[in-house]
Amino acid sequence: MTTPATPSIAPYDAEPFTQVADALTAAGAVTAAIRLGIMERLESGAADAVTVAADCGLTSRGAAVLLEALTALGAVRAAGNGCYRAGGIRSRDLERLLAMTDGLTGVLRTGVPAIAAGTPGGAGQLYPAAVPYLGSMMAGPAATVAERLVSADVAVGEVLDVGAGAAPWSLALAREVPGCHITALELPEVLPATRVAVDAAGRTDRFTFRPGDALTTDLDAGAYDLVLVGNLCHLFDGPTNQRLLNRVAATLRPGGTLAILDVLPDTPAADRRSVALYALGLFARASQGGVHSFGAYQQWLTTAGLAPPDRADVSDAPPITLIHARHRV
Repeated sequence: MTTPATPSIAPYDAEPFTQVADALTAAGAVTAAIRLGIMERLESGAADAVTVAADCGLTSRGAAVLLEALTALGAVRAAGNGCYRAGGIRSRDLERLLAMTDGLTGVLRTGVPAIAAGTPGGAGQLYPAAVPYLGSMMAGPAATVAERLVSADVAVGEVLDVGAGAAPWSLALAREVPGCHITALELPEVLPATRVAVDAAGRTDRFTFRPGDALTTDLDAGAYDLVLVGNLCHLFDGPTNQRLLNRVAATLRPGGTLAILDVLPDTPAADRRSVALYALGLFARASQGGVHSFGAYQQWLTTAGLAPPDRADVSDAPPITLIHARHRV
């Protein structure tokens, strides 16, 4: 009798397998924490694993290992004495992210997101609660951007912040350049969150708040030294970005500067996995948008009548690039 040959098994490439396994486990941990009510429980006060288990209906050992995993992910924080507390993300915002993830299959099939962040209606639903987190996340890169713009001799007198959100980019300029004045243009549904962020920073006297849609609101021609377009272009496709940049370029004074802050696919030091996952998450909420290349921005800006742009990669996490171009004098 012939013994069957043992099938050969190609060696696993351990690194990508581990990355995918970690990603799936992380997603499962956050999903479980939301659905078991753990995130909401910790928002009401710090608790140890035994208390969380009793309050949320899971075993003490299950609570302990889940809370440790959530702490490692940054979703919750250690509070000392074996207790845990809520992290920097509210449970309802995690639920919104989870809903987008759950709906990704449908979006990939249809191209239609549940909340279209690239439309005024969708943005008005999504961003009032999200912009405080985005503002906090962008505070470090914003400080770097402000320093770079000032060191590049960019005029910063009258500034238009397009789609201001929590105004991280313009607030950083207000700290760096005491004499500047900022007009914050934002959708009416989101503008109250802009006001809250500016008030909290103690810079209200430096701001004018203007409700409106960047793609349709009448803008003052030749009124600004600097226009900021931060974390906005990724919500739109190429033709829409061309229309947007044409509109805002027309608001520049001679010699003024248009500065774009966004994620680019080829940021040298950025984690490719992070950028790719960002692009996928972006598709789930703005399927007409995307992570656009520097070449695309070059084309849009020169077509808008601006000089060839300069580029500076200012942050790896989050991966943010500054693209700035001057008005042709």
